Amino acid sequence: MNKLYSRKPLVTAVAIAIPLMLSTASVNSAEFDIADTKVTVGGYAKLMVNYDTDGTITAPFNGDLYSVYTTPIDGSANAEKSDLHMTARESRLFIKTASENKYGTLKTYVEGDFFADIDSDGPTWSNSNGFRIRHAYGEMTMGKHVVLAGQTWSNFMDFAGIMPSMDFATDPGTTFVRQPQVRYQYNIGKGQYTSISLENPTLGLTAAGPYTLVNNGSSEDVMPDIIAKYFYANNRVTFSPRVVIRRFELEGDDAFGYGLALNTSFKFGDGHKAVLGLMYGDGIGRYAGLGFNAGAGINNDGETDTLEYSSITGGVVFALQQNMRLAIGAGYSEQDEKGLEDGILTEYANKTAFSWHTNLFWNITPDIEWAAGVTMGDVENMADKEGDMTRFQTYVKYTF
Repeated sequence: MNKLYSRKPLVTAVAIAIPLMLSTASVNSAEFDIADTKVTVGGYAKLMVNYDTDGTITAPFNGDLYSVYTTPIDGSANAEKSDLHMTARESRLFIKTASENKYGTLKTYVEGDFFADIDSDGPTWSNSNGFRIRHAYGEMTMGKHVVLAGQTWSNFMDFAGIMPSMDFATDPGTTFVRQPQVRYQYNIGKGQYTSISLENPTLGLTAAGPYTLVNNGSSEDVMPDIIAKYFYANNRVTFSPRVVIRRFELEGDDAFGYGLALNTSFKFGDGHKAVLGLMYGDGIGRYAGLGFNAGAGINNDGETDTLEYSSITGGVVFALQQNMRLAIGAGYSEQDEKGLEDGILTEYANKTAFSWHTNLFWNITPDIEWAAGVTMGDVENMADKEGDMTRFQTYVKYTF
């Protein structure tokens, strides 16, 4: 284990120091009125430096994100490599509006970043990346009733009960899904609501991730994913159980899948916070984390069958100072190897994944944040082959 942190210390130190030296001032988001509508424009510019050791990755997004599920297996091409690279593609822009009408308050939000790949303009000469939609939705609040339509985070997510991370990727078992949906929310009282949503089932929901992991990647989508959520929060505790119902149809045969999740957080001491997340599903698939776990496939009997998945995540965020915090977290997930026995999964599919991470966040000013951290991941596939790697990360972010 020690060799993971002793190799090439000079390179690692340089990778962590670069963004701090590049810090500059930023400005606040712009707010103005157009007729009776309040408009806000803002975003941030972010430079990320990644240094991989004892293994590196090239996917997803050309390796700019480290999904632990993509950790190279020992003996593969990238298993022993080290790599230093920088990116600013997470930088983003948003515009939001708010206006009153006879029904209540209408809000809209549109946000994009530069994580769309443009392979012809790679790091060799231009480092260009395409602008893409992250969020685009409207939300109508009518007293205790809220209706949302558009693309945003899935109702199956709970940000209050997960660990912070330095990029989009997080520990195994953390849900990360953003998609078109229609959602209804009822605000029961202060810090408490229930919601139900109809969400995009999406093409490729069966073999989400590399298609080599499952025997059939084509599903006829005729029913939206149905998600129900309850959320409760007070000054110290948050609590959020959720459920998702899904339908798969492969080669004329169908099956239903489901997922259950529970996240909670607890504040203690002087600004510290502990979180815990549990997830179990039979056919949960892409909701299990960045789409590298399958939901269903054709079994040996030629029938559509779902796949079991379970995970646990957790950690603690320590408030070191008013503008500085330290996060230490971990996650473990497991996909049932019965899927291999039934002929649904290939030997390359994930069986288990584990990671731990620690990040230090420092708000130098209200508009400038610097962070540094390390993530170590370990995976095992259905052929009982393992792999591990370590990524050191640092960034500087200028919010405007």
